[in-house]
Amino acid sequence: MIPKHIKLLFCIPFVIIISYTVYLLTRYAALPEIIPIHGYGGKNDGYGSKLFLFAPIILNLAILYFIWLIIRKPDTIKFTFEVKEEDQEKTYHQYQLVLIILALFVTIIMSPLSFSDIVFK
Repeated sequence: MIPKHIKLLFCIPFVIIISYTVYLLTRYAALPEIIPIHGYGGKNDGYGSKLFLFAPIILNLAILYFIWLIIRKPDTIKFTFEVKEEDQEKTYHQYQLVLIILALFVTIIMSPLSFSDIVFK
């Protein structure tokens, strides 16, 4: 059974994704049809459709799905150390929290920051 606070914490990335998606949809009509999709330091060397703005959202949801599968069944994790029977619940809980932090990090990096210079003008 997954603790309730783990489920609540896992909802935070979805709130970020939904907020970014709603903001993107409100600004979508004002965005140019062709946007830079590859480059660094102001030197763009790849361009694509503005539909590409939704790719990080879809990729983020796929990553969150796989993280959720691991959180849901922490007993499937192959630890590099031996877990004692009495410490098993504590170890699983700590790994679930680490996965929540990973999910938050991935979401923050992929959603609002992916195309910040295009979307947030």
